[in-house]
This record gives sequence, structure tokens and C-alpha cells, in this order.
Amino acid sequence: MDALAVVELSSIARGVIAADAMAKRAPIRILQTHPISPGKHLVVIAGGVAEVEESLAAGVAVAGGTLVDRLMLPRAHEALVPLIGGTAAAPTLLDSVAIFETFTVCSTVLAADAAAKAAQVTLVDMRLGTGLGGKAFFTMSGRLEEVEAAALAGRSAIETGLLVGIETIPAPHEDLRRRLFW
Repeated sequence: MDALAVVELSSIARGVIAADAMAKRAPIRILQTHPISPGKHLVVIAGGVAEVEESLAAGVAVAGGTLVDRLMLPRAHEALVPLIGGTAAAPTLLDSVAIFETFTVCSTVLAADAAAKAAQVTLVDMRLGTGLGGKAFFTMSGRLEEVEAAALAGRSAIETGLLVGIETIPAPHEDLRRRLFW
């Protein structure tokens, strides 16, 4: 099980510098580092717990006053790293589906981790800030009662006021099933 960390900065240029400092501090993998809306920069890393903690500390130090948010998951759910890193396989079957949308990248990652740990669901897609005005969302699938339990766990994991909404589709139309992830 990998540790996972997220750093969100208000400066794109400082975000690139922070990503470099994080990668140089300890042997970690950069899963994402790029500008996100509106004019911020996102860095997501994974690796061993001690290495990720050390790299996160380096990123936070370099970010200084440009730090918007950060998240450390010492035992991230096994589905998060491939999903965020772009190596997750496309699901073959979608049962009930829920789309979980938040106002921040860190709250989406935290909610997805809690949801996946709480119930038998498959995380099928995650979008972190790019083209979303700084918001983020993830999509999960499973039996309806599992999706509902996972959504409740995700909601409980994040601070009040960060949730945009959770929408559940008990049985998506076949045309929609093919278009639920981008």
C-alpha cells in the first residue's frame, strides 16, 4: 500500500519548483504535476510513507505563502495511485454509479480514499481541478447499497462546506455507461 500526498499552490511557477524539491528530497513517484484552474498548480506524489512525508514537508516548505492546501494519506487505498497516475484499467461493468463532487482537490482525494475503504465499490474516474474551476470529482460504481455506503463515508471524511454534491444513478442507461469517464 502506497502513501499518497497532494500539494496545491496558488502559483504555477512555485508549483513547478515545489515538485522539483519534492522529487529531489526522497525517492517518490510524481503522479501529477501541472497547472489547474483557476491559475493554481497541483502536485500529487506516491511512495513509501517516510519518503512521501519527507517529500511533502519539502514541498510545503518551498510553497511558503503560495500553499493553498495539502493532504497526506499514509495508507492510501490501493485504487488511488493507479487512478490518479493514469494507469487504472477501465471498468468492464458499471452497476449503480455515484459522482462525488467537491470544491477542492484535497477533499476529493480524501473522500475517494474513505469511500473505497468503506464499501465494495470501484473507483472508475477522478478529475482534479483541470478545467473545473478548481473543483474536483470522482466517480464510483458498485451495488446500490455499497455505493450509498461509500458516498456516506466520503461525505463524513471531508469538512462541512467542501461538498458540492453527490449524485447517484441506480441503473445508468447503456449509452451513459460508456460516457461516464473521460
